[in-house]
Amino acid sequence: MTRHNPPFDHALRVLRLIPRLNRWAVASVQANRLGGELSLRQLTVLYAIREGISSPRHLARRLRVTPAVITGLLDRLERHGYVRREADPDDRRRLRMVLTEAGLTVGQQVQQALANDLATQFASASPTELKALDRALDLVERALVALENRTSTSLDCGAEEDGVEDDEETWAPPADERSPAEPRARSVRTARRKTPTKSGQK
Repeated sequence: MTRHNPPFDHALRVLRLIPRLNRWAVASVQANRLGGELSLRQLTVLYAIREGISSPRHLARRLRVTPAVITGLLDRLERHGYVRREADPDDRRRLRMVLTEAGLTVGQQVQQALANDLATQFASASPTELKALDRALDLVERALVALENRTSTSLDCGAEEDGVEDDEETWAPPADERSPAEPRARSVRTARRKTPTKSGQK
């Protein structure tokens, strides 16, 4: 007989709700064209920057795509005036991405539209139910903060192990706009990662 474990049961419910919430949000954005000309991936980049992920390398890790893909996305967003690139004040050799007024506005508009739809569904709830929901959301948020803090260190330690190196954080044009000579940069980085030669060989 399965033992009743309320914390575990509630955790499962939260985990099951997250994909459903994400699917609804994606479908709503697409059906209502909430982002206008922007694709879902571009909106995700804007949201990530708004949440404080400002370096191209970290954006690539967040979206689980290659740095080249992020470069193309950022290039298009910059051309349309949604983001701009700035020198990182901590290391001016690197770049960080910053939302423009237009980028911030479109992100807020999408979030507002989704929140309004959810609010409509909550409108029929009683004050007691809304207070219970508020407490539950506080609990979920505290749990997520604790989990993020616990995992952030291990992610930082693994930053150099996934092939995303520091030099990939500097700006580069999308692959379709590079000159024929530029792909050589990848072969140079690859050469640095070759395995050592066997003992006795030069």
